[in-house]
Amino acid sequence: MSLQLDSLVTDLMFQGNAQIDQKTLIEGLGGQDALETKQLLDVDRLDPRAEMELSPSMPFRRRGERRLMIIDDKTITPREDPATDPLIKADLRPAKEILITTCQALPIRLGRLFALGSWGDAVLVGRSMVDLRGICLLPWALDPQVDIDGKRRATPLNQKEFEAKILAFEKRLEELDEQQIIEGLKGVTFERRGDLVVVDVLEEDGTWDQRKSILLEQQLAAIDRFSRIPGAPAVRISLAPATPAKPNGTAAKAEAKPVPKPAPPPEPKGPPIAARELDGAVVLVFPPERFDLDVAAALGKRDFDQILRSSDNLTGQMRDRIQRDGASWIAPLEFLSEVFVDGKPLTKAEFERDSQKSDGMKSLDVHFPRFGPVTLIEISGRGRFVTSHGNPDTAAKLVAG
Repeated sequence: MSLQLDSLVTDLMFQGNAQIDQKTLIEGLGGQDALETKQLLDVDRLDPRAEMELSPSMPFRRRGERRLMIIDDKTITPREDPATDPLIKADLRPAKEILITTCQALPIRLGRLFALGSWGDAVLVGRSMVDLRGICLLPWALDPQVDIDGKRRATPLNQKEFEAKILAFEKRLEELDEQQIIEGLKGVTFERRGDLVVVDVLEEDGTWDQRKSILLEQQLAAIDRFSRIPGAPAVRISLAPATPAKPNGTAAKAEAKPVPKPAPPPEPKGPPIAARELDGAVVLVFPPERFDLDVAAALGKRDFDQILRSSDNLTGQMRDRIQRDGASWIAPLEFLSEVFVDGKPLTKAEFERDSQKSDGMKSLDVHFPRFGPVTLIEISGRGRFVTSHGNPDTAAKLVAG
């Protein structure tokens, strides 16, 4: 597939539970006629290294979330030298409206517009300001010389430091709530369209000065507001817009409103989790339907109440031990690119080259996003798994039968 620089890219990241047939997808994208002059790029069919070069999405994009790019080489007239000319002179307002319509019609987690080969976004559309902040935190997460606190170093981080930063990615997203993120926006356009939030840096005539994308990313990422402890709520700058002054110059008292209690989390779906005792410890055995990055994050925090339910195959004694001593775990892995080595998604060639082989099994120490160090194992005839258990050979017996 030939890709032209300065092509307008509509980048769509779908929700993890999205189930869409081809007809619904094409209709949601504007119909077959609208797609005739465009190229569709299924990012998940690319080598993970190609995605990293084109437009990285990990660790923002979670397991099971598909990604599709629609590439239009007609809207923007290619610039002679994009490095010295930051102005996109095409009117991108119609493309913005099409993006919003698509996000309303399909189960999209995040949509955006950017120019192929150039840095920065012209439009961001999502259902959560936290997601918009997350995509803008990717440069911080993937920069090998920026540390966990957002400070640039003269030398690259070591592997342990980089993995700690990747592990802190989701925690950083917990520090600011929606209103705090919105309050930090200045000089960009923000609006709500139903359940969507939309932020853009387009001029009134629809043209795009890419230098404003720097402002957009900085304000949404809000690295300067990082908490000292990743995940701790940030200090609120202002709880609400200033109250209008009365005619006599005194401000009206803001009426306190009760904060509604959060709704209880939904019960996890899927088959039950099994548990076994190995080497004096409890090992949780996850079916594919019960394991994702959110579960991995909860495991890293030892938040077992969020993971386990009453119907899981655990005795009362096991549950008590887990709450007291914790538990190790083993879970299936679909793609090698879901785990990292030296800060990069693992490739098949690297796994074949570096893994240890024994009795129909291969194993390699890797990093699992939102959890930390684990062992990747591949069992002949059974597939791939990741485990936190200290002895992967023993843990593999739980899924090898």
